[in-house]
Amino acid sequence: MIDNGIDIRLVNDLSEMDRLGAALDAYADAADLPARVAFNVSLAVDEFVSNAINHGYADGRRGEIAVKVAREDGRLTLVICDDGDAFDPFTAPPPDLDASIEDRRIGGLGVHLVRRFADGSAYAREGGRNVVTLHFDLQGADTPH
Repeated sequence: MIDNGIDIRLVNDLSEMDRLGAALDAYADAADLPARVAFNVSLAVDEFVSNAINHGYADGRRGEIAVKVAREDGRLTLVICDDGDAFDPFTAPPPDLDASIEDRRIGGLGVHLVRRFADGSAYAREGGRNVVTLHFDLQGADTPH
């Protein structure tokens, strides 16, 4: 099965997160995504897009973030592209979950969680854009959204 998915373009402003969240929810309902996958995709988008907005444009320039989601052959693919500063989120060291709250490094927990529940992840820098690709297997996932 191939669906048309979604392809949303945002400016790098946190005010865009509500519009993005509503589009993801509508897509999850229309595509009859399993609840677990819909939640994981939503969490991943929130993590990577908010990180791009908050950290990728240190000089305050206006930028564009694209979010694409498509379902094909039992798998959901999420691609997040931004024209912010180059940053590979998967090179960050995993958080020390055994350290006390006071001793833990700030940041990194969201990316760590996304890597744990995604079935595949990749980063590339293409044409001046950060491209994060995540895959989520739909086979054996729980009930629809």
